[in-house]
Amino acid sequence: MKYGNQYYQRFFQNKMKVCLYNSFGNIENEYFDKTIWCPLSKDIVHIVQYFRKSGGGTINFSIESVFRQFMINETGEDVSFFKTDKIVTVHKNRLVAFYSQSDTLAHNTLCIISGSPDYRFINYIPTHNAENSDIFFTKENIPFVQYSFRHLKNVKPDILVMYNDWTKAAIRIISHCHLLSIPVVCIQESIIDFGDSFKKMQHADNVMIQGPKSATELPRKHFYLTGNPRYFHSRHKKKSREYVLINCNFTYNIYEEIRTKWLDDITSALDELGINYLISQHPRDNGDLSKYKNQIKSSSSTLKQQLEKAGLVITRFSSIIHESLIDGIPVIYYNPHNEQMQYDFDFNSEFLLLVRDRIKLKESLCGLYKKDISGENLKLYLNTHCLPVETESVANINYLLTGNTFDTTNFSFSDIVHLVLFQPVFVSSFQWLKHFLSRSSESKD
Repeated sequence: MKYGNQYYQRFFQNKMKVCLYNSFGNIENEYFDKTIWCPLSKDIVHIVQYFRKSGGGTINFSIESVFRQFMINETGEDVSFFKTDKIVTVHKNRLVAFYSQSDTLAHNTLCIISGSPDYRFINYIPTHNAENSDIFFTKENIPFVQYSFRHLKNVKPDILVMYNDWTKAAIRIISHCHLLSIPVVCIQESIIDFGDSFKKMQHADNVMIQGPKSATELPRKHFYLTGNPRYFHSRHKKKSREYVLINCNFTYNIYEEIRTKWLDDITSALDELGINYLISQHPRDNGDLSKYKNQIKSSSSTLKQQLEKAGLVITRFSSIIHESLIDGIPVIYYNPHNEQMQYDFDFNSEFLLLVRDRIKLKESLCGLYKKDISGENLKLYLNTHCLPVETESVANINYLLTGNTFDTTNFSFSDIVHLVLFQPVFVSSFQWLKHFLSRSSESKD
C-alpha cells in the first residue's frame, strides 16, 4: 500500500491515536494524531473496522459517546468513549460562497444547493478560463458572478467552499480569505493522488473527505467525513445493461500519446466478443475519436444517464470508478501503459479489476460484463473509499455548512508571496514564456 507522505506511514509502525466525533467544531487536542468528524450513524462501526484493518492493530481510538449505541459489539481495549460539553451556536442568516472552477465542479455545487440548505449562498466562477462553469450555471438558471477580491471583500461570506485548492488561482483566493479572516473549506470531489508536489487538499483551512481511506493518505490532522456531493445511493435500481461504457479521459497532457492505442485495445476486444460499447469522452479530452463508432461527449451532469445502461465500465484513473460501483456496475481499470498510482484502489477480482494487457482484458470481459456485484463486500468498500453508506453526502455537507464553526488561518508571509506571484497577469506571462521556450526547443530539434 502506497502513501503520499512517509510521515503517515506511522499508521503502520507506531500507535496512532485517532479521535472520531460528531460535535460541531474540532476536538482540539495534541494527544490525537487525527481527529475525524463522522455522521451520526452505524457507519461508525465500518469506519473503526477499516482503521483497525489498515493499521494492523496499531491504532488507539477515542470515540465520542454519541456513537455508543452503534459500538456495543465493537468495543475493545483500544476504544475509549468520551463526552463533550460543546455549546452549539446557531448561525442565523449564514452566507456561503461556492467557487466552481469548471462545469464538473459547478455540478457539485448544484448538488449541494439543491439539498434545500438553511443558509444563503453565492456562486463564484473564475474570471479567466471558467471551463464551462458559466455555461453550466446559465443552463441551470443559477445566478453567478466572476470572482474578484473586491466582490469578496464587499459581501464577506462566512465560509468559502472550493473543490480544488491546489491551482494557483485557488491558492490566491485562499490568501484573500486569510486576509479577510474567512474560513476556507475544500470538499473532495474525486479520487486524488495525495502527496505530490501540488500538496492537494493541504492549502485550505478545512477539508471534507469522501471516506476514511482519504484520512490515512492525506497528511493532515483534522477531517470532516461527509462523502462526495455527486454520489447518490442508486445502486440497487434495475438496469438495462446494454453496453460497456469506455471512459476516455486523457486530459491536460496526461498520457494523451497512448489514447488511440488504449482505445484500439478495448474496442477490438469488445468487437471480437460481440459486445456493444459506448465511448464517453471527457469534456476536457481533446482527442479526435471520429474513427470510433458509438462515441459521445460527456459531462458530470450526463454521466449518470450513460451509466444507467452500462453493464461494465472500462477506464483509467478517474472518479467514474466509484460512481460506477455506487450504481452497482463492475469496473476494469485498464492500465497497459503502467500508470503509477499513489492512491490504493484495493483492486479485487469481485468488482474492481486491474488489467495490464489486451489478452487479460479480453478474458476479464466475459466474467465481469453484466455481473451482479451487490453485497456486503461492496458496501464495505464504498464506506471505506467514497461515502458514508447510511447517510446522504449532501445532507452531511449542508449540516456542517449551516451550523459548524470552521477553522481559519491567520494571514502570513506566504500569503503575501501567493498574492504577488499568482496574479493572473504573472501566471499568463509565465505560461506564455513556457510555451515559447517549448516551441523553440522543438524547432531546434
